[in-house]
Amino acid sequence: ILEPSAGTGSIIREIAQVIDIADTVFHAVEINHSLAGKLQASFPDVNVMPADFMDCQPDDFQPFDFILMNPPFVDGQDIKHIKHAIGMLKEGGRLVAICANGPRQNEQLRPMVERLGGEWEDLPPDSFKESGTGVRAALITVRA
Repeated sequence: ILEPSAGTGSIIREIAQVIDIADTVFHAVEINHSLAGKLQASFPDVNVMPADFMDCQPDDFQPFDFILMNPPFVDGQDIKHIKHAIGMLKEGGRLVAICANGPRQNEQLRPMVERLGGEWEDLPPDSFKESGTGVRAALITVRA
């Protein structure tokens, strides 16, 4: 499992409630070195890489069965991060991502999702209000 742009570990925390991450090869990438250190301390069984995910290459890892991500949305970075992550999936692997639900994402990501036989789910307005944002979002799922 890979979580690029792991931030404070919200996704890891949720996954750890469903599976024993000690029994899983789990990688997290986080650009902020301070956050990466806190992630490693909080989740010692996770392989935390303090790096910019966009600098990571498929050769840096074994291909992943699952990639779970909530990439940065600023300036369409979610589009770039999601396209980059798809190249790190094992054949038959699954990527699940939150993305902005704006015109750029609908123009660039939605056709890719459809071409790959994936799913695009419009999330309700204010889905992330408690996180301090009112951005419209979508949940996408694709298989490699």
